[in-house]
Amino acid sequence: MTKTGRKPYETTDIMPFGANSRRLQPPDCLGELQKRAFVDLICSVPRGQFRASDLPLLCRYAELVIMAETAAFHLGADGMVTPEAQVSPWFRVHRDVSRELRVLSQRLQLDPKARAKKAPKTQTGHVSYYEEMHLRGDFDDVDTH
Repeated sequence: MTKTGRKPYETTDIMPFGANSRRLQPPDCLGELQKRAFVDLICSVPRGQFRASDLPLLCRYAELVIMAETAAFHLGADGMVTPEAQVSPWFRVHRDVSRELRVLSQRLQLDPKARAKKAPKTQTGHVSYYEEMHLRGDFDDVDTH
């Protein structure tokens, strides 16, 4: 079956110089590292993906990214097991923060599943009476060898 219509294409999301940017700005309540994570996220997606109502979720996402990086740094430096042969508290922090990041990334549609192209809907075609007979083996007088 041939496809009709124009093929999809990719464009670059560019804002003319001097035009008012519609991208969300990091709020002042974020720390320097969180602001950097916020800006990295905002600049990595198309301009219209987020709205002002997404701002609290984006702030939490930026905070969680920094928490996960901090926990990963301490796990790498100190190890996953303490000198008392206990699991490092940073391991639990990293695990919990990673779970929350996964949930927020799905809510903000940042995960690969959200970026995947939608599969076209297909309907099964009608099976002819003769094909159905052949599948059932109802042809008595025809040699199928």
